[in-house]
Amino acid sequence: MKLYKTLILSICSLVALYLSSSCERDDICAEDTPTTPLLIIKFIDDETVSDIKQPVDLEVRSTDPLITNSLPNIVSRDSILIPLRTGSQITEFEFIINATNEDPNLVNSDVVSFQYTAVEEYVSTACGFRVSYEGLTRTLTQEENDGNWIKRITIEEDNVTDETAAHVFIFH
Repeated sequence: MKLYKTLILSICSLVALYLSSSCERDDICAEDTPTTPLLIIKFIDDETVSDIKQPVDLEVRSTDPLITNSLPNIVSRDSILIPLRTGSQITEFEFIINATNEDPNLVNSDVVSFQYTAVEEYVSTACGFRVSYEGLTRTLTQEENDGNWIKRITIEEDNVTDETAAHVFIFH
């Protein structure tokens, strides 16, 4: 009987040791762990070149038919955060002002594409991979008769690695 108790105690100790050693610190992704950053776009008044200017009734849509929802996360009245595609080197958006206006003549949309190199970085077992974007460039599709509401776009930070400051300025 004593041998039986010793055997059971030994097995229980081995199981406890195995269970305590199999749980690693990486099994839970910490909240402050860097993740794939969103692109921060700030809207600037083209006349003053320094004042912020919120677009009227702005709506942003992806031109990718697989993405059907509206995109921007508005952080303040002058900035939005939008996701770039991780499995591609280009993401294209339609920026629409006066989107809720009943007069279709006042609705104006411009198409902007962002080109970049997506770089995957391993974070941990629990968090997986994060993607940063290097060499960010942009292309604004020009409309006839100067119909663009976006006057120009500047890239302020061509490497999108975090969400601490605006990466792109749109002047309108």
